[in-house]
Amino acid sequence: MLAFVLQGARRLASKGRPLDQQPFLILGAGLTGLSAAHHFGEGARVLESLDQVGGKARTRERQGARFDITGHWLHLRDPYMLEWVPKLPGLTLQKHDRKARIFSHGVYTLYPFQANTFGLPPTVARECLQGFVDARLHDLESGIAPRQRPEPETFEDWILQKFGAGIAEHFMVPYNQKIWTAHPRELSARWCDRYIPVPKVEDVIAGAVGASREALGYNAHFLYPPSGRGIQELADAVHRDTDAPIELEVKVTAIDLANKRVQRADGRWEHYQTLLTSLPLPVAIDLAAQVAPLPEAVAEARSRLQSTFVAHLDVLAKGSNHDQKGPWDGDGQPHWTYFPEARFPFYRVGSFSAVEPNMTDGDTRNFYVEFAHRGGFNPMDQFDAVAAGLSDAGLIDGPDAIIDCWGESIAHAYVLNDEHHGAARDLLVDWLASHSVLSAGRYGNWEYSAMEDALLHGRRAAAWARERLG
Repeated sequence: MLAFVLQGARRLASKGRPLDQQPFLILGAGLTGLSAAHHFGEGARVLESLDQVGGKARTRERQGARFDITGHWLHLRDPYMLEWVPKLPGLTLQKHDRKARIFSHGVYTLYPFQANTFGLPPTVARECLQGFVDARLHDLESGIAPRQRPEPETFEDWILQKFGAGIAEHFMVPYNQKIWTAHPRELSARWCDRYIPVPKVEDVIAGAVGASREALGYNAHFLYPPSGRGIQELADAVHRDTDAPIELEVKVTAIDLANKRVQRADGRWEHYQTLLTSLPLPVAIDLAAQVAPLPEAVAEARSRLQSTFVAHLDVLAKGSNHDQKGPWDGDGQPHWTYFPEARFPFYRVGSFSAVEPNMTDGDTRNFYVEFAHRGGFNPMDQFDAVAAGLSDAGLIDGPDAIIDCWGESIAHAYVLNDEHHGAARDLLVDWLASHSVLSAGRYGNWEYSAMEDALLHGRRAAAWARERLG
């Protein structure tokens, strides 16, 4: 039945259009664009500026080791995705139990911090537990159940309401100020509930005495290819299962909304009936502005969009991936570690080889070290700080263990959910949609989201295009 419906949709999509007009043109061969092309089928076409598919979910090789572009750990919850993704041709995924840690006050603690204060200096642990209890007792004393409290307006309000002053001071505020490059009081609380686990009182108490009971949060488990070829395997598998033509190394320089066409860097125009852009939302708006002036409201909304860069240093270092020794808990190197303290300029360090040893040759380890910034930042300038920090945390055996190191920055990596975010984003997405252009994906929808969300965005984009085409 589904095949019949899709075939009908494809026939309708081809009726009455100019020969040079693409029913569904897609900008970007990241996970959103690939998923959209796959789910639309015949009549879709993809333009990608890079020389390989995958977008940010791609893998590169250096000195015999493979590096994803920062951490890309796959979480599947949607019923359709749970059925579709594991069956993609040539894709093998292995389930991992998360090994995430926090390094602060010179010690490792389990993630999430708010439910695992055991091992911290006694005064710090007491402040965290006392603050959490005080936040909960305040509700009891007032007679207001947690679910009846007014919704917090800022991220800081949300932190204090959920966790109390101690956890806020020792982890939540400094860590989030690092990653967002803004104090939590400047950010909205709208996005928090999905991504930040809020433990029960009994979980916090158990974690304070070293009796943490179960993994908390959406990322307690994840999937990753065991082959050693990295997350690129996911993008390649979707590509293999997609009949739509994908043209690589094509840079788009303008979008002509009125005439439904995009311009390539060589000057040629590509015509479309419907367009999906997975480019960062402000980039898509700027491409439209190359052809025609933006309406005043659109230009104003565009000016409200804010985001951070994420710079990452990829580090290859000496050391066996199978070495269980270290200052953590004897369970091997953490998959990733959070660094809330200001003495570390980076906010997170992950290790591909700690998840999958085949990502290196077995006698080396590879890491990604993440910094957030607003521009004008060269991650290679941080080499000495990174070498000292990794050594201090026991992740490498001193600065001399580093074999190679290189870095780059990702623009628009984290969207800032400030007071203007929702209204500005919605206006821009709706304006593009009124011109038969869908902006989707993590960057296109201007949101914080995961790989599964990108694949789902692509599927929904295909349905949107079919509906538009009649």
